[in-house]
Amino acid sequence: MYYRDLNTVRYRGQDYKFSARALGGTAEEPRLKPADELLLDWLHEANAEGLPHTVALYHDRWGVLTVCAAAQRKVYLSDNLLHGYRKKAHHKLNFGKYGPKPTSLFADPMPGADYYLMHLPKTLDLFEFYLATIVAHARPGARVAVAFATKHFTPRAVSLAERYAGRVTQSKAYKKARLLLLDDLQPAAAERPLLREMTYGGVTYRQYPGVFSAGHIDYATQFLLDEWSRNSALLQIPPPARVVDYGCGNGVIGDQLLRRYPAAQLQAVDISEVAVASARLNLAHHGTRARVYQTTKMSDLGRDDWDLVVTNPPFHDGHRVDIETSLRFFEQTAARLTAYGCLVVVANRHLNYATHLRRMFGETLTVAENEKYVVYRCR
Repeated sequence: MYYRDLNTVRYRGQDYKFSARALGGTAEEPRLKPADELLLDWLHEANAEGLPHTVALYHDRWGVLTVCAAAQRKVYLSDNLLHGYRKKAHHKLNFGKYGPKPTSLFADPMPGADYYLMHLPKTLDLFEFYLATIVAHARPGARVAVAFATKHFTPRAVSLAERYAGRVTQSKAYKKARLLLLDDLQPAAAERPLLREMTYGGVTYRQYPGVFSAGHIDYATQFLLDEWSRNSALLQIPPPARVVDYGCGNGVIGDQLLRRYPAAQLQAVDISEVAVASARLNLAHHGTRARVYQTTKMSDLGRDDWDLVVTNPPFHDGHRVDIETSLRFFEQTAARLTAYGCLVVVANRHLNYATHLRRMFGETLTVAENEKYVVYRCR
């Protein structure tokens, strides 16, 4: 999927091929996106003497940084599994090999680096988690450059950076992008406790920064779970043996369903590494009844069909609305439900999932809705 609509772009005398979505400019004159160009130019200038060095590349959405960065050694890290798939495809396209293997954000010890290049995540809690991992393992004198679109700038990003660096500055704007530059990193800042807590139904859940909806339960999830205690269309669902929670976040939906259905087995799935780590914390007390996977491949869940699939599906790729991954999951679910199995979806009303669901399932009912969210039951 990442080889469609390929364009060739030149950077510092070298031609590279990328998916059109990874690039800026036009189809006739493709260019690196301004944020990528700023980061790569900064790295070139920061290491003008060409000394041996290690570069860590954080949140590289399309693998452009990993492919184009000049470094003796590269370390790749991102919370989002899809970023890794794109990086892998583009690196192989340009070099015939997959490039650096992803390093876990929870690796101990994590590889140190001299330079850190990062795209600012949409979720600033995730930005803080990234910074905590950096300052805990950076080499002495390490420098950090974080790229962001000026329209997405928030003073809170600077405030977070100042917790982890003694000197924080900004570059000049370049085609509506800027760099946030961190020097004099503060290792002691990494010792701050990062786990957050939220409560639902009298149960306290813990989560790492970067999981969607920090400090309180996600409102769509709350709407779904509240409805499950009183909505006849949901209460009539036969007690399931095999449950899948897709886009599980911190695991609150899966935990509540396992409490409701004591004979059920749960498979929880998310593309986010911090979400998966959080869900494992919150589902650990269920023992072998709950398994959590960081994957987009439903084949990783085995061959058994599912009795109940529940999802509050993700619909953003960074700041861009993107429902393609969720639609592919719906199609896979339609082929894997048991004879009496159900898919239950809670979503923002404006996404109009009903049009797609009715094409894939024999029955799609709107079983609950309010001014912002809607719950569908499909079978």
